[in-house]
Amino acid sequence: MLMNILIIPSWYPNGDDKLMGIYHKEYAAALAKNPNIHVNMLFIERARLNAPFKYLFMKKEEIISEENYQVYIKRMLNLERINKKLQLKRYIKVLDKAFKKYLKNNPKPDILHAEVTIPAGYATTILGAKYHIPVLVTEHASYYSDFFHGYYKEYGEFVLKHAYFSAVSKYMLKDIPSKTYYLPNLVDTTEFKKIKRPLIKDLKIVNISAFRKGKKIENLILALKIIRDKGYNATLTLIGDGYLMDYYQNIAQELNLTSYINFVGRKTKEEIINILKENNIFVIPSIKETFCIPGIEALASGMPVVSTRCLGPEEYLDNKCGKLVPLDDVDALASAIIEVYLNIKEYDPLYLRKIADKFSSSNVTNMALKIYEEILENKN
Repeated sequence: MLMNILIIPSWYPNGDDKLMGIYHKEYAAALAKNPNIHVNMLFIERARLNAPFKYLFMKKEEIISEENYQVYIKRMLNLERINKKLQLKRYIKVLDKAFKKYLKNNPKPDILHAEVTIPAGYATTILGAKYHIPVLVTEHASYYSDFFHGYYKEYGEFVLKHAYFSAVSKYMLKDIPSKTYYLPNLVDTTEFKKIKRPLIKDLKIVNISAFRKGKKIENLILALKIIRDKGYNATLTLIGDGYLMDYYQNIAQELNLTSYINFVGRKTKEEIINILKENNIFVIPSIKETFCIPGIEALASGMPVVSTRCLGPEEYLDNKCGKLVPLDDVDALASAIIEVYLNIKEYDPLYLRKIADKFSSSNVTNMALKIYEEILENKN
């Protein structure tokens, strides 16, 4: 029996930010490969208020053909900065209208799968109630608690009462007083596992992240200073960009580290694979991560990981994978990196890749299928 799934994400890599919500795209692509599933995506794109003229000339509707599924896009102007409640009401109406149009050319979905509680999860829950379709909401956001304890509390509670709820890390589910599912991000580990890691003599550190508050890249730069002052020939490669780029570069300059830090910007998956091959320790210095996909990619490449105890990575890292250190402790971070480097041969690439395989496309889609089947059984 063919199962029809419609994914409704809060974010999608369309427009200026090609990485925002990339995991939603990769999840849909993996799910679409299953012959027993028909999957499409309906995305309400919220154009920024600071570019109203750009919005005027945008296509308001678009259909993008991905490899095995279609993305139906409806665009609206984002008025959240003016009035959050008004924006959410408008989002619900726009989603409803777009869904009605979607039904004209597609079968009624068996399940609506929304990504992130606000706005897609709440709006999709209302949509599901109207059309008598069960809804699964998967939470990805690091600030997810705001949806249940802050301004959006009433909306988050509505989702928990009327939809099935899942999250990408188990710690996110501890305070949720309803039946929930663990559905981690999937990571396409195939190409990373093909890396034949060369023997690298010097200490070469790498990080992949968006340069924004909470990622604490400044702590990693400070740790590099400590490591070099101890006499180690260490370098740091930073993959990514964001509004804190200049701030990080200024810190590097003030510490006389510009010759030892490579700011390489955003890279394709193929480029990231090559960069991981040329480095030997991956570091996550964040204050909070719900999952951290690059950490899994590093493990899949056979590289040990040093991470702060920032929640998400704690669920897949153990002492055979690298080191976990306290939050915001630069000295501990530097010491852990040095310890892993001095014992680099003790980290078995086969074991690291085995850990990463838990989040492979096939394993995560199988988990999703079991959840979908249970939801449909409950409906029947």
